Amino acid sequence: MFNQYPDILSVDDLRSALGIGRTKAYELVSTGQIAFFKIGNAIRIPKNSLLDYVNRNSYNVADASERLTCKGGYQ
Repeated sequence: MFNQYPDILSVDDLRSALGIGRTKAYELVSTGQIAFFKIGNAIRIPKNSLLDYVNRNSYNVADASERLTCKGGYQ
């Protein structure tokens, strides 16, 4: 998964990998949902942090089905 990305990602790489915008990418980093480090002013994200985030926020088929039927949509 994400083999085409380097081991250390920039915020632009994160955006591309998740298909999200700039604001959401910085939100994920600033709230600690995705671990990062800084070199000077540059934010760098270990690929493992991205993989951890995806794994933590993924649902199996049973979970997804249950979440879709609760209150008529996603929770």
